[in-house]
Amino acid sequence: MNKGYINKQFFKISKHLFFFIVLLSPALAKAQVEISPGIDMSFPVLLNSNNTNLYYKQLSFGVHLGISYKPTNTQFFPTLNYAIGQTVLPLKQFEKNVSALAFLYQNVILNGNLVVTFENNNSLYLIGGIGFSYLKPRFPEVSGTNGLAMEVHIDSTKNTNTIFPAMSLGFEYVYGGSVNRNIYLSIGLTFQYTILFAQQNTYYETIIDAQQKQVPIVADLSGNLITPNFNVTLHYLLGRSIIFWQKKKSSFYL
Repeated sequence: MNKGYINKQFFKISKHLFFFIVLLSPALAKAQVEISPGIDMSFPVLLNSNNTNLYYKQLSFGVHLGISYKPTNTQFFPTLNYAIGQTVLPLKQFEKNVSALAFLYQNVILNGNLVVTFENNNSLYLIGGIGFSYLKPRFPEVSGTNGLAMEVHIDSTKNTNTIFPAMSLGFEYVYGGSVNRNIYLSIGLTFQYTILFAQQNTYYETIIDAQQKQVPIVADLSGNLITPNFNVTLHYLLGRSIIFWQKKKSSFYL
């Protein structure tokens, strides 16, 4: 089956599921819309046969914005989360070095949040979601011994795509009672799993070391991408929203 078709269908399912939950939620109770901007720090690890190094200078930073529709006093609510930043992924290991690519990433994840409240009014959000990740290549680089002294050039590419299905699991911790607060903070840890399809995104590179020796590199950007992400989020309640199909009381009645 065509990988581009799979990506499009995965995106459609995520989008339709979000709007279904949003439309269903008001039927249960009055609700409030919450926006939640924050900052992210992540450490992506790409598992495949091309690289065995766990560290290749891939510590990443970004920002995110979430939009939630929260029924009052609820134990579950949906969040549509958008994140953007820069990351580094490995192409292929050679000698003691790693040929890598810098990417601009954009993640769109529809999360479900299960609220666990403790006796001291602290809360824990258990989070799980699906969506997609957009990875736009920016420039190649070399990580490792004398990496700064090396030059790297992308000669050509084959079967490239930029959108990949993703899933996310994690939690957010809220200190103190957040009920009826318009603004509150949370800290969280999530693990995003992104599928990079096999036999896709083939890169042909030439690396020139300090002695002007040329090293050809051919590798697929494929495998299982696991990204632990630490985040700090500011939550702001915009206000209550009444059931949009609720009929107004007639002025003829007392």
